[in-house]
Amino acid sequence: MYAVLSITIPFFAIIFLGTFFRAKNIFDDNASKTLTKFTFFVTLPPFIFINIIKSSNNNNIFQWDFIVRFEIITILIFIFSLLLSKFLLNYKNKEASLFSLNSSYPNYGYMGIPLSILAFGENAALPISIILFADTIVLLTLTSFFASNNGTKVFNNFFFNLISMLKNPLLLAALIGFIFVIFNIPVYSLIHKILNLLSLAAPPTALFALGITLWNKVDNNFLKSVSVITILKLIIHPLLIFSIFYFFPSSVPILWIKVAILCSCLPVAANVFAMAGYYETFVRQTSSAILATTMLSTISVPIILYFLL
Repeated sequence: MYAVLSITIPFFAIIFLGTFFRAKNIFDDNASKTLTKFTFFVTLPPFIFINIIKSSNNNNIFQWDFIVRFEIITILIFIFSLLLSKFLLNYKNKEASLFSLNSSYPNYGYMGIPLSILAFGENAALPISIILFADTIVLLTLTSFFASNNGTKVFNNFFFNLISMLKNPLLLAALIGFIFVIFNIPVYSLIHKILNLLSLAAPPTALFALGITLWNKVDNNFLKSVSVITILKLIIHPLLIFSIFYFFPSSVPILWIKVAILCSCLPVAANVFAMAGYYETFVRQTSSAILATTMLSTISVPIILYFLL
């Protein structure tokens, strides 16, 4: 347990340090946006790229069995959430699709990448980057399809999501990292030093920025939907990921399986809030879901990490 606490306490301490400074009005919402942009565009991409280069030996980069299994669970969670939201909560297409995105899209960027590498070492960079890449494509495509009411909107929204993915610096960093490893492209020493220096700032700035955004309250009007999202995201999702690897044995490295389970138990991704804003629906519910799942993950994530370690 000491090993788990030595990882999670500093991790969540930085998050709540951001919340504390927000509560004291030392940092405001504008500061949060600035730090988030700095993390998203400047520090996390080098962090992903450098760790992919370090952890890869150019052998079996794409574990297709691993990717297919993870995405099967992603699709199952999304479809189940969609049906649940329609029949239990009476949501329309757009609301149901955003509800499903909340239930199935973990916070890979700001929590998953630094936490996985902190817990399992630099070799965790490759599986978490592949999960980030594959899951984002699958989830944004599903959201685009179900949030649309006709063929034209499906095409337009899919095109928007495609452009968004191409502009996403985290996905681009992962893609470039894969290309460098596959083709064995060397990274010049000076460039490596610059990228490595930037990457050192990624975990603390990402976590601190996340903490600032948590200075909010869960809207009591959305307790029912947020409660369902929380159960699906923090409990059902990791249980299903564990089951598909445990009950159906494969040749996937055990480290990759542990990373997959850890990633699946993370709270709702901040990117979901941006998607809710784009579709102009489920915005306040998403904000509440991000807050609730992040707070509760301070308990659930250490428990799951304890069993993984």
